[in-house]
Amino acid sequence: SITYFAKGSVACMISGAKAPIVLTSRADSDSDKLNSIALACLMAGKSDYIK
Repeated sequence: SITYFAKGSVACMISGAKAPIVLTSRADSDSDKLNSIALACLMAGKSDYIK
């Protein structure tokens, strides 16, 4: 996969709900989990999630 061969990072979340939903796996590294949380925070700040 690209994360293995290209040493990429991952961030997973679901958008389109009332608030972003962070998706993580037990196999994800701590930095991947932090990337997912950071992405969800950025998306929440850029939209009308917070009123």
